[in-house]
Amino acid sequence: MTQSHRHVLIVDPDTSVEESLRPILSEYGYGTNKASTAAEGYQEVVNRPPALILMAVNLPDNSGMNLFEMVRKRSRSAHIPIIFIAGYGEGKLQKEILETGADDFVAKPFDADLLGLRIRNAVQRTERDGLTHPRTGLPTGRLLRERIRDLADEYGWYKLDLTIESFDAFISRYGFMAAEEVVGFTATLIQEVVQTVGSPDDFIGQRDDHTFTVITKLQYGSALAEQLERRFNEEVQAFYTFIERDQGYIEVEEGSSFVQKPLMVASIKSQQGEPEDE
Repeated sequence: MTQSHRHVLIVDPDTSVEESLRPILSEYGYGTNKASTAAEGYQEVVNRPPALILMAVNLPDNSGMNLFEMVRKRSRSAHIPIIFIAGYGEGKLQKEILETGADDFVAKPFDADLLGLRIRNAVQRTERDGLTHPRTGLPTGRLLRERIRDLADEYGWYKLDLTIESFDAFISRYGFMAAEEVVGFTATLIQEVVQTVGSPDDFIGQRDDHTFTVITKLQYGSALAEQLERRFNEEVQAFYTFIERDQGYIEVEEGSSFVQKPLMVASIKSQQGEPEDE
C-alpha cells in the first residue's frame, strides 16, 4: 500500500488496470491502491478514503453500482469522485450509470495516458470547487458547512474541532514542505483514531491547514477527543529534533533576534447535541 496521502483506489479484478495507471498517476502526485472485489473496495474506502475511485461495472462479488450506492450513502465518502470502467459489452450501461450521478465512464480498452488525465482533472475539479482540501482530500468549504448545518435537525451527535497550536511557528522554523507533512500526518492520525474509537459513519472535514472537524456519535465523543489529543501531542514530537523535544520549545528568527516558541500541540473544542430519545 502506498504511503501517499493522496491516492486513487482502483476496484477491478483486472490487475493490468492498476499496473498501467500507477506510473502515470505517480507523475501527477497520486499513489494507487487496488481492490479486486466490492467488499475489499468498500473496506478500503472506510479505512482510508481515496481522492478518487475507479471501479469496474461488475465485480466478482457484487455490482459496481451497489458499491457506488454504498459509498455515496456514507457522509465521509459521499464527496469522492467515482469513475466507472466498463468491460466488453458493458458500454451500453453508460447512460444509466451517468444518470445515477457517477462522475465519468470509460470503456476498455482505454488509453492509459488519457484516463490518467481524466482522473487528475476530476480530482482537481473537486479541489477547484472548494469541496476538498488540496493536501488531504478531506471535505472542506461547502461540504463541511452543509454537514454542520445538518446537525440542527439531528440528535445524539458530538462535534469536535482540533486545531494545531503553534503551527505558524513550526512553518517559520522548518518551512512549508515540512508543514505539509504535519498536515498529512494529522489527517491520517484522525482517520486512524476515528476508525478505532468512533463509528464508520463519522464525518471528518478540514477547515484550513491547521483546523480539522470530526462529527461522531455522542457516546464516542469524549473517548475520541481524549485519544486524538493524547496521540497527536505524543506523535507530533517526531517532527522536532531531540534537543527541541528536550527543551520544549523551538527558536524562531524574528527580525534581528531569535525568540522561543512552544512546540505544536492539539487544542480541541467540542459541542454536543441533545441525546436521542430512548
